Amino acid sequence: MTDSTHINPDSILVAIDIAKQNHDALILWPSGHKKVIRIPNTLEGYQQSLKATHALPAEITIGFEPTADYHRNVAFWFKHQGAQCMLASSLSVARAREMLFKTWDKHDRKDARLILYLMQQGMVRPFYDPLIESTMDIQELSNTYHQISLRRTRIQHSLLNHYLTLYFPEMERYLHSTRAEWFCRLLLKFPTPTSILRYKKATFVKRAWDIVGRKVCKQRFLEEVYEIAAHSIGLPVALKGLGITTFKLQLQRYLELSIQRNELEKMAESMLSQRTDYQRLRTLPRVGPIISLIKLLC
Repeated sequence: MTDSTHINPDSILVAIDIAKQNHDALILWPSGHKKVIRIPNTLEGYQQSLKATHALPAEITIGFEPTADYHRNVAFWFKHQGAQCMLASSLSVARAREMLFKTWDKHDRKDARLILYLMQQGMVRPFYDPLIESTMDIQELSNTYHQISLRRTRIQHSLLNHYLTLYFPEMERYLHSTRAEWFCRLLLKFPTPTSILRYKKATFVKRAWDIVGRKVCKQRFLEEVYEIAAHSIGLPVALKGLGITTFKLQLQRYLELSIQRNELEKMAESMLSQRTDYQRLRTLPRVGPIISLIKLLC
């Protein structure tokens, strides 16, 4: 559970169980009177719930459990009106549910009662709104980078464990760098050993020279690729077959996600480069723009 947080005993407590379409709320007045209301997730719903308290926003304390991103809109609106917003951690709510009701089952109105109980006990924390605190852009950049990385990793596993295994298993040894975009471009042009061996070695080296970018001993590397293609155990499928088409589709998606990830890193560098705390983080070994970005959000 969280440490105790002082809440004005004269304030009106509103415990909201967050949902996607409608929020269940429990209002407690200082007199002890309680009222259960349902708040539609609309501007009119927010306004009606504020009227139901019969008080000024400054006299109200809102409490809620974070639920995906559904709490962000209602919390911002109430905080913008002047109400105090408090956050009840999911762990605190779960422990309170088990203690009070001897169950882990969730029930909307019961959850509102649990949040109200935590508010009365001071086991909540002030809600930090990213938009009000001007950290939303950093947060969104970090979240987008995370989602792109997840998709990219999933496609990478598909390439390694399925497509390369079938069509060109020997090429897996060269995918040792997370930023090997040249690897995708080379396979898009030469997806199978057959696509390489249809040319003479010198012709292949010439055609692939610009694709692999800057490399130490590029000539020797391309000649080595030609040699492993000559002894490959990859399946001899048709270059214009549907299997190779899907292979190229996944390669293209992997390449695009890699490019997008690099662009996000440049955005992070551009956005944070003037901040002193960011500059200090970048002096640490192996700390790049994204790790610095995540640390600044912690």
